[in-house]
Amino acid sequence: MSLSDPQAPPPRLPSAALPLDLLVRQLGEGVVTVLHAPESPAAMSGVSYFDSEAEPQTLVGQLILVTAHGEFAQDRFAAICAQLADAGACGIVIRAAQGAADPALLAACDEYDLELLALAPEIGWREFDALASRLLGEHGAGLQLGTNSGDRLFALANSIAQVFGGSVAIEDHRRNILAYSAIAGQAIDSLRANGILTRRTPDGPLNEIRYRQVFSTDGVSRFPTEEPFSPRAAVPLRAGNITLGSIWAIDPEGHDTSIPLSPEKRDVLLDAAQIAAGYIVDAWRFDHGDERSKETALRRFLAGSPHENDTTVLGIRPEKHYLVVAIESSRAAGADISELRTAASRHLSVYFPGSSCTIIDGRVIALVPASSTEPVSRSLERLVPELTRLSGGSCHCGIGEPRRPGSSFAVDAERAIRIAECAAEQGFSLATSEKVQPQLVLRACADALQSDALQLPETLALLAAQEAETHTTLLAWLEERGNAPRVAERLRVHEQTVRYRIRKAESRLGIDLFDPDRTLVLWLQLRLATLRPG
Repeated sequence: MSLSDPQAPPPRLPSAALPLDLLVRQLGEGVVTVLHAPESPAAMSGVSYFDSEAEPQTLVGQLILVTAHGEFAQDRFAAICAQLADAGACGIVIRAAQGAADPALLAACDEYDLELLALAPEIGWREFDALASRLLGEHGAGLQLGTNSGDRLFALANSIAQVFGGSVAIEDHRRNILAYSAIAGQAIDSLRANGILTRRTPDGPLNEIRYRQVFSTDGVSRFPTEEPFSPRAAVPLRAGNITLGSIWAIDPEGHDTSIPLSPEKRDVLLDAAQIAAGYIVDAWRFDHGDERSKETALRRFLAGSPHENDTTVLGIRPEKHYLVVAIESSRAAGADISELRTAASRHLSVYFPGSSCTIIDGRVIALVPASSTEPVSRSLERLVPELTRLSGGSCHCGIGEPRRPGSSFAVDAERAIRIAECAAEQGFSLATSEKVQPQLVLRACADALQSDALQLPETLALLAAQEAETHTTLLAWLEERGNAPRVAERLRVHEQTVRYRIRKAESRLGIDLFDPDRTLVLWLQLRLATLRPG
């Protein structure tokens, strides 16, 4: 990172800067802790990622996220801190092992009067960026947004962007950007990029005309390309006659506004406007709910050991129905699973207010208020592509059955996990119990028949390593109901080879394929062995 001109007077910190001690208190120790605080209280006006290759820039009031400080040699810390302090940064955020920072980094922060914060291991960098940016917006003169509403608006913006293919911004009545989309490959222009950086739409004659048009109608307004700005579609946010803000979507296909907007795009904007308006109105009540407390309560509830007030913390109501969703990922681990939890939480809270998410044994588990699996399935179909992108591998969702709350949802969580495992086995992106019921029955049988005392002698013989070829042939024979041509095609051998192997197995191992009960048990035990190899 290059230095700004040391002789230039430092720009003034915006009056809406957020004191770092307030940031820490609002986020809580479960998110960030203070490793070093300067004598003079520090305040932030934004969040930036550390980039050693960046061009000269001003970082006044910026909280710098150093995502890989462990890769730096100790003798570099002083130079880095000197550069950041010279550029006007207020502090540094790192991910410290076991909550302890390198002594050389602590000394450098002390020397250059920089605050040093440690991010909790389970919190992703993008999640912290969103949390800090949201609190900064709440501290400013614009609309006051609570924790839940901010996450929901970000998820809502992503949902709109997936339909339009372009960047989406949700603004308050003062044109402050409350939330914006962040999906891969979305179209974006300089106007939107600058707005996201400053959290406010820039002023200008063109914008004034467009805002007047948007706020003079209840429907969708469209604007063609005005170089260098991309075409847009916008809709106002209202509560009765009160204007709350607006939603703006870049439409890469909207150059010719004489061509009608597709029904899908129009509907997603109008539906989103209703949802966003409701969240903004609710946000005026400024929800101070502690998300970390909710997550802890949810873990206890799913483990079957809830505390007395956990239902109150989670907002669970006895007359409503709830279901459990489990999300399996083939590659997510560590910070990645935290990103999946954040994405799932934002998405579900938009479409199913009152949802809660946590991480258990490397899986995302969600408790969702819903009386049917169908709307949850439709919603998750839109979420899975984003989860797949974040994890870099396949993701599979298991959706449990809705019911009224009891003492816990431990059994429901186990069931949802099994459904997700069956979905992964069958290659489904998501599944309900009905979709994978045969696989669930097989897994239940496998649990009940684990004892060797229940195994047929011929089954034990076929499971031996030297009988692998006979085992594979006989299982295929049973699954194809004795159709030798299909078995031969499946195993890529001659039909006579198949028949020869079956005859030898019958005579050598005493297998009686004319005994229906014994054949059924043999087939079941061989099939179950494929679920639990070894």
